[in-house]
Amino acid sequence: WKERFAQLEAIGFDWEVTVNSWQERLNELREYKEANGDCRVPATYEMNIRLANWVKNMRRHHKNNDKKQNPVWKKRFAQLEA
Repeated sequence: WKERFAQLEAIGFDWEVTVNSWQERLNELREYKEANGDCRVPATYEMNIRLANWVKNMRRHHKNNDKKQNPVWKKRFAQLEA
């Protein structure tokens, strides 16, 4: 396995894709708020459908109280609430 991992790393494989995607969407949400004055991204926001879907999913996770059950979500929601 070490050899396979080394081969993936040699071509620039991103092991932290989930973390990177999270941070990218969070940054996009900050930019949206700066431009629009709020974080109410429409579900059909055509200028950035990835952001719209991400916000929709964050709302769903918040509604399901995922932050109480999962330490990763607890940290992520703390970032959103900051």
